[in-house]
This record gives sequence, C-alpha cells and structure tokens, in this order.
Amino acid sequence: MYASESSGQARKARSEGFDPNEPPETKYEILPYLTFGSQLEFEYKLDRNKDLDGSTDEDLSTIEPAVVLAFSFDPFSFLQAFVSFKIGAEFEIEDGRNKKDRAIFELEEGYLFFKDLFEDRFSFQIGRQQFDDERQWLYDAELDGARAFILHWGIVTQLSFSRGGFVNRDLLRKDAGDKINNYAVYSTYYFNEDTNIAAYFLARDDTTGENNSPIFLGVHSDGEVSGNLDYWLELAYVTGEDGNNNISGFGFDVGSTYAFDVRFEPSLTLGYAFGTREFRQTELQGNEGDFNGVVDFLYYGEFFEPELSNMSIITAATGINPTEESSIDLVYHYYFQTKASDELRDSNLDAEPDGINKSLGSELDLILGYEQKEEKLAIALSLGVFFPGNAFPSDAVNGFITKLVMAYEF
Repeated sequence: MYASESSGQARKARSEGFDPNEPPETKYEILPYLTFGSQLEFEYKLDRNKDLDGSTDEDLSTIEPAVVLAFSFDPFSFLQAFVSFKIGAEFEIEDGRNKKDRAIFELEEGYLFFKDLFEDRFSFQIGRQQFDDERQWLYDAELDGARAFILHWGIVTQLSFSRGGFVNRDLLRKDAGDKINNYAVYSTYYFNEDTNIAAYFLARDDTTGENNSPIFLGVHSDGEVSGNLDYWLELAYVTGEDGNNNISGFGFDVGSTYAFDVRFEPSLTLGYAFGTREFRQTELQGNEGDFNGVVDFLYYGEFFEPELSNMSIITAATGINPTEESSIDLVYHYYFQTKASDELRDSNLDAEPDGINKSLGSELDLILGYEQKEEKLAIALSLGVFFPGNAFPSDAVNGFITKLVMAYEF
C-alpha cells in the first residue's frame, strides 16, 4: 500500500455503504490537467416528539436541496489541488410554521496533496480535508490542517494538526469556527485488504479558556473472521480536563455481522457499546456505518442519536439484500445509563432523564437503501421510533423520525 492510498482507506472500507458526504468523482476534463465532477443532493428529515411530551406538538422538518461542485487540478503525478463547494438552501418548518430559511454556499474541501514521495513512502496534505476513521467513531469532519502519511514496515501512520473552521466554511456569512486544536497520530496495519488493526492518540486543545481539552488513546480493528462473518472493535481511554474537572473514562464498542450465503443474503448483527460515566467521544464523531447493506446509517439510533457517554447500548439487527443494489435493515437498540444521571451529554432528544432510573428506553429503526453505482444514484430512507424508558416520566410519548437522503452524481 502506498502512503497516498492511506488517505482513502477510511472511505474504501465503507465503500459498500453509501455516504452522501463524500465529494463527487472528478472525471470530466474541462482543461488540460483540470477535471470536474458534480452531485445533486437532497435531504428531508422529520423529527416528532423530541421532548417526549404528548401535551405539546413538536414536529421539526428540515429540507436541504443542494448541488456539490468539485474541481481537481493534477499537473504532476505527485501533486493534486482539489476544491469542492456546496450550493443550496435549508428550510426548517416547526409545527407547520416556517422557522428558518437560509441559502448555502460552503467550501467543503480545499487542499493541496503531495503524494507518493520518497519511493511512495510519504505523502502530505494541507488545507481543508476530510478526517474520518472507518466507523466514524473517532471523527468524521472536514477540518483545516496539515496531515502527513508515512508508510514504514507495512504500517501507515497519519500525523496531523487540525482545527474546524480556521478558514470560514460558510462563504455567505461569518461563522465562529471551532477554537479547539486537534493533534493526532493514527497508525494502521492491514493484515489484508479486508482486515486491519489501528492504534491512535488524539489530543484536543481548547484555546477558548473553557478548558475542554480531552486526550484519547484507543485501538480500532475491523474485518473478516471468515468469508461470512465480519467484526468490529473500538476500545478507548479518555483523560484530560473538562472545565475545572479532571476526567478519566473508558469505553468500547464490539460487534459482528454474519451474512448467510443464500438468496437475498440475510444477515444478523449483534453489538454492545459501553462508556463509563466520564467517558465521552471526541465531538468530531459521526457514528455512521453499515452492517451488510448498501447505505450508511446512524448505528446508535436514527432518532436518539446519542453520544456514547455514561451509557450502554445493546444492538440487534437483521437485514436482507433483495438485489445487489438494494438492502433492507431492521435495527433494534436498548439504552441504559452506567450511572443514573439527569443529563445526557449529547443526543437528539430535548427531554432529560430523571437521574434516578437508569433505563433510557429503546429504539427500532428500518433502513431502506438503494445504490446504483453505474448510474451514480443512491437513496436512503430511514424510519425510526423511540420508546422512552423509566428514566422519563410515565406519560412520556414515543418519538419518531423519518429521513430521506438522495444523491445523484452527474
């Protein structure tokens, strides 16, 4: 494996699952060395009862149509200049009333990439670029920074410094950006094309004075146990500072998917994720992936969408692939707190638990996916219902989500 290839490994590992956040392929030549690609995107999301309170209506709809334009300038085999823009609009409708409309003109990525240097053992990327790991458990964000890829003894090591929004992302209005610097080392060894193990260090340095500066040490592995059985493992320890408090926490996520070698390729997935009271994720995570289907989804729950912190999540799922281009997944989650608390560190809920009972509830999601690679068309429909547990009032009602994501590359 060349050092330059390492920058695409995270996306390659998820290539079976559609991810609309990836920029379009630049395959149309418009000038010598200059190629172009574009993608139409559409996202609709309806959240119902985020406060779990049946006495008041709380329906929030978000509609976001957009086009992504990407340009790549490759004058030499060792140099690439890449830029991508998103142009569109966002509409928010709350309880039938228009809440907010805004135009979108964003710089998604823009970087210089020096690749395959020193006998293909070193590459260097500077600018706004995509940082993601294979399950988006550590990070999934476009960050401004510099990153080196080093290949030695079969190990690909990424050394990086980054910050979110160092340069304005929104080109129509000034945004505050992220005032936390990220220092990371991520080393991966590939046993084969399908199986790998990685170790990482990530330090977040808060420059605002609020002292939100956690340090993460972790191990990741995923791949094939056999031709039909896949697994994943996330294991991390967090220390550092959170305001005036020192933190020390431990978390893990382990699971596997077995796909039967028969018609429709039915599959079964079991997973368990755990975080101690002081464990938290990085705030850069995406928590998106696929089990055996063709599209990515939020694997901790499409409606609840929790951060793994002071929580256990039990996951059981089944799925089928009616065709090579389509999949149906039914995913169940059960949630309970490690220690009863009246706070959730981060989630999609507007309701807070009572701090007495640990049971947060459960969720059932149905994910329908279609991806036609030749036509460059992908569609993902997610339907979810959240059943509140004893940590919420006895009259709490169920929460619902409907989400439709489409992308067409042209």
